[in-house]
Amino acid sequence: MAGTGSGPGGGGISGAQPGGPGIPPAVLRSWDKAEAGLFPLVMARPDLYQQSVSMIERLLGRLRETCPDLPALLAAHERGGDLAAEDLGEVAAAGIAPDLVAAAACAMRYRELVAALAGQGRLAALARARDRGLSWAVVEETGSPDRAPYVPYQRIEAEVATGRAIIVSIEPDETLSRAVHRLDRGQIDLVTGGLRIGEVVGSYLDPDAAASGLQQARGGPAAAPPA
Repeated sequence: MAGTGSGPGGGGISGAQPGGPGIPPAVLRSWDKAEAGLFPLVMARPDLYQQSVSMIERLLGRLRETCPDLPALLAAHERGGDLAAEDLGEVAAAGIAPDLVAAAACAMRYRELVAALAGQGRLAALARARDRGLSWAVVEETGSPDRAPYVPYQRIEAEVATGRAIIVSIEPDETLSRAVHRLDRGQIDLVTGGLRIGEVVGSYLDPDAAASGLQQARGGPAAAPPA
């Protein structure tokens, strides 16, 4: 398979990971726990479900206005249930813990901010590649191919001029003993950096076949996937 810095333009540029202060893992776990505890509970009562979703969406709207970055979101999180102060009466009347509503809204805003940061990183990588006259760039990478498949690996290669992308991933097969190389088509929005995942190119047990599939996929939408 092609190396991390490979590309038809004579070399790729790896996209930078989003910088700045992050969210502590313990906080992320608390948000996951809140969502896991809230939604199954309210799903048993459709009326309660709709009411809770409405409250979370209202709070999410306020977080979009007041939390433009991760540090601001972390500061908002530290207010706990008080974050839902404007809805506390309604929340209490509905029998939903305010801290669950606040945590669920924070989790949603976090996913939005992470997606925006990832998009900015892809656009920055494309800009660097464009300045160097490259036709393709590695705009995002997670993990290391040397540790795959025991640690999942993924990278996104994109055509600089169009944003046409190939998502390369390596994961274990169902027996957890062999690496499966998977290729998917994608498209990067050249304004927002957002990634839309398209059709599957193919899955391969042979790294050489995966490398051949990657080269064919780079050739254009009309390139036939390998057998």
